Amino acid sequence: MKKRIMVGVLGLAVLTSLGLSGITARAASTVKIGGVTVDRSYLNTDTYYKTKWAVKAKVTYYQEKKPDNQYTKAITLPKGTIISGQIIPKHQLAHGQWGNEMVTTGGDLNYKLLNAQVKKGYLASGVVSYALSGFKKVKTPVYIPTYSHGDLYLGDAKATRKGDTQVKQTVRITTNGYVELRHRAANVDSDTMWASQPTSQAKIKRTQVKGATRYLYLGTNMKGIKTTRVGKKGAYQYRLTFKNLHQPQNLSYYDDDRGEVYVFDSLYALGGVTYYTPICFGSEIED
Repeated sequence: MKKRIMVGVLGLAVLTSLGLSGITARAASTVKIGGVTVDRSYLNTDTYYKTKWAVKAKVTYYQEKKPDNQYTKAITLPKGTIISGQIIPKHQLAHGQWGNEMVTTGGDLNYKLLNAQVKKGYLASGVVSYALSGFKKVKTPVYIPTYSHGDLYLGDAKATRKGDTQVKQTVRITTNGYVELRHRAANVDSDTMWASQPTSQAKIKRTQVKGATRYLYLGTNMKGIKTTRVGKKGAYQYRLTFKNLHQPQNLSYYDDDRGEVYVFDSLYALGGVTYYTPICFGSEIED
């Protein structure tokens, strides 16, 4: 299953300014996606924070074959690192003291940052930091697809109806500005099939927006993704074209327990190849 995370409520002003074609505001609490009215809270929106200086964090790792086997390791989030996070109010922390904590999803940061010197056979899970003074709230990074968590799956409109287990390739746009290409791992369950090391990755040095197209400038080329050489040296040598095709895909269905379940994907062209990303998931009766 795709990562269908319901978080936050997007303000009407933000919704209007993002201007996703096919999605329009009808009222303070609803939006229209491809002619279907849904609650705004169903949209995939995150809250973003940037580190003001180098911040310590802890990563939990679990053993792929025996998930109950876990350990934690300290990492440093460099100054300027952007995360999608949630502040958990004051409660008793793991070490017995009381305080607040910042919780983020490990998969939203680039692989190398999370997995330096990780034990063989272990995968990164949650990331927690207690140094809240080191974070400041920021707008959604311009390189993140609209109403997406940055996860893009290879395929067109037909592929959205087949399920992620049929997808062979994904691209993740991480919150801290990396493009990572991954191929599905064989003989693993759905939770770990995209957890392998990227086959190609590059840091986004600059993002330029023109209409429905984002131009991602990279300092290095990426094998497996078409880029355009625009410079001979420096940080902006390669340009990756990332276009919103403005074609929301309605995958909604009826469930006996939850009623109408609203599910939408959005199509993008990345390097001229079509990918889809989840943008909406929710129902009137929550689990």
